[in-house]
This record gives sequence, structure tokens and C-alpha cells, in this order.
Amino acid sequence: MTQASSPSIQSICHMGFEGPEKRLEIDFKKNNKRPLGLRELSSEDNKLWQELLDYAKCTIIGTTKNEHFDAYVLSESSLFVYPFKLMIKTCGTTTLLRIIPKLLQYASQLDLSIEFVMFSRKNFVFPTQQIFPHRTWEEEISYLNQFFDGTDYVFGPVHGDHWYLYLADYSEHSPRITSSEKTIEIMMHKLDPVSTARFYKKEGTGEKDKFPGVAELIPDSITDEFNFNPCGYSMNGLNKDVYWTIHVTPENHCSYASFETNLGLSNYSNLIQNVADFFMPEIFTVALFIERPKVVHQVLDDEEVRSIYTSLLEIPGYTAVSKNISDMEQVNSVVLLTQYKSNDSLAKEAQKSQVEASMKEEQDLLNFAANDKSALSYLCQYKKKAPSPLLKVFNQCGASGKENRKSIDGSVLFALNN
Repeated sequence: MTQASSPSIQSICHMGFEGPEKRLEIDFKKNNKRPLGLRELSSEDNKLWQELLDYAKCTIIGTTKNEHFDAYVLSESSLFVYPFKLMIKTCGTTTLLRIIPKLLQYASQLDLSIEFVMFSRKNFVFPTQQIFPHRTWEEEISYLNQFFDGTDYVFGPVHGDHWYLYLADYSEHSPRITSSEKTIEIMMHKLDPVSTARFYKKEGTGEKDKFPGVAELIPDSITDEFNFNPCGYSMNGLNKDVYWTIHVTPENHCSYASFETNLGLSNYSNLIQNVADFFMPEIFTVALFIERPKVVHQVLDDEEVRSIYTSLLEIPGYTAVSKNISDMEQVNSVVLLTQYKSNDSLAKEAQKSQVEASMKEEQDLLNFAANDKSALSYLCQYKKKAPSPLLKVFNQCGASGKENRKSIDGSVLFALNN
């Protein structure tokens, strides 16, 4: 996403804007003496939150509130503040983790103690553009460990799209939640140009105009939307205690869109399908994080998890090319990571493989014909197995092949040409 007032972002996007976000969630133990918790920091001018966001190098550009939480659209993604939970995600070259000291200072002033920490992100598209402390996953872990005692994980193929996760649990073995809580992220790359074209700001479109069709993804929500200039889009949705958020980087050379919500469903296939239909990505990754109130020793013995896992496997128009389910008993949570490719792109890949295999076969035959005086005789016999490349190979033979052609029987020439 870009803004006319941010030349640094525009220059980055010429190289490739980093769409995949860094995400940090910190939950605090409930303090009945401070029922508003973190929301005490809210003000009309957002002064305290902007002071915190300065460390991440991003700015508040939209604010919406309901009775459950406050939502902030940022110049690079979103911030959600509940009484005892904060979730922030930032894209580009923001320095998200550097907000931690300031956030802990605020928590101390409010007599809040940490209960749970979660930091996650997808692998970067342009990792060399990142700055401290986000240049590598190892650097991020080292920075986090200055403040928390956590464990890190990597899900998915290391040499393909994968998802990093860091968790620190301070719940002291008491149930932190009474029912399952779920967070789903849909991270989409290579959006269809028809889709990306819609996210270039048109003449007459205001920064805060509603984007057609977005609100229908989770109906009955309040939405705070922002159309960037010249392109890009961000929104926050509020539906009672449920948040959801979308961010779009439409430039075709680095196109990316993300969707996230803590809406708890027993089946996510329709939601994933609707999001995929809206953005039309060629490839996307779904990360579903499930926190459970009780221990289940075999993850797929959990009927709810098994049902959700099954619902992720079939998304019309797409094929699940990688599936990962991980049970983290130490924090009583489950991660479901599924990667999808569109059936159209898979068909193109298969066709490309066939063409490459045919070209290799032709080259192998050509090499054989050029180096073996009896090659043409062999090629005539081989024609029954691979007729399509033979005539081309025959016509491209070297001098020795041409000499053999002169002496070859007319019937064989007829066979080669038919």
C-alpha cells in the first residue's frame, strides 16, 4: 500500500513492498480494580498510543470503538486494544517488536501483569529490506527473549512458504480461557490483476469511502476503511467482541492481501472461499491458531479440531498442496497451517512441465543423432515411441546424419515423414 505523503514507502514499492505482516499479541491477567485495563490509555487525540507506535514507525489514520474494544487503522496495518489484550500487526519495514518496552511500561502503570505472548509472521518476500530487530527470525527471537521466556516454532516447508511462531505462557497452569478461542489468518500472494486494479484509487474516491463488497464478508459489522493514494487498502471490522481486518498491497510485482479475524467458527471453508473469491490469489496460506480450555492428548481426538481440519482441505477452485497440524501441549494450543494453489495455476505448471519434458527429449535425441553414425536407423525404430520430435531431430542432424540420410532406404524416409 502507498500514500502520496510517504515517498519512502513509494520508493520501497518500486523494489517490492513487504505485504506479509509481523503480528504481536499480548494478553494480560484480569485486574478487577482496573476494569478498563489498556483502554484507559485511549484518548481523543490518541497521544499515548501514537507514542507507542512511533517505536514501530507507523501512524494512526483511523479510530473506531465499540463497547468491547478499540480499533485503530494504521499507516501500515492495524492495532486492536481490549481491556486486557492488545493485538497489533504491521507490514513493510516497520519495527514492530520495538514497541515492547513502551508497552510494558504502560502495563506497569496500569498494574497489569502478562499472561500470554504470541508473535508470528509469514516468511518475508523481501527479507533483505528489513531492519533491526527483524532482519532474521533468529534476531527476532533474541530480541523477544530479552523480555519473555518463550518457545519458537516454524511451520511449513522451510524452502517454501512457511509461518513463524513465538509463544510465552504465564498462565500458571490455571485455565486462561473457558472455551476455545480461534484466530485465522489468510495470507494471499499473486492476486489476479482484475482484483488488484480495484485497489488503485479512482478519481472521486475519498480516503474513507467504503469498498464495495467488503462488509459482506462478515455481515452486521462496523467497518473503518482507508483507501491509500495512489493505491492500497486497509480496513478494520468490529462485530461485538469480534475483530477482523484486511490489508491490500495491489502492485502486481508484489501483490498481497491479508485477512484476519478472531471469529470462532466450527467450519471455515465458506469464509475462506468468500475471501479467495474476492481477492482471487494464485497462492495463499491459512494459519489457524486454536487455544483450548482443556488438555486433549491426541489432537485429532478433539472433535472440534478434527472437524475444522477437514473443512480446510477442500476449497473449490484450489488444491491444498501442503497441510500441517501441530499440537502444542505446553500451551494447550493447536496450529493448522494449510497452503493452497489455484487449480488454474497447477494446470499451467503441469503443461509447462510437459513442454519442458518434450524439449529435453528432443535435445537428447538430437545429441544422439549428432554423435552416432547409426543414429537415423535407431530413430526410425524409435519413432513408434516418440513420433512428435523425430522429424525435427532428423532435419537438425549434423554432417554425419546427412551422409546417412543419403544412403537410407526410401521406405525409411517415408516412415520418418509419416
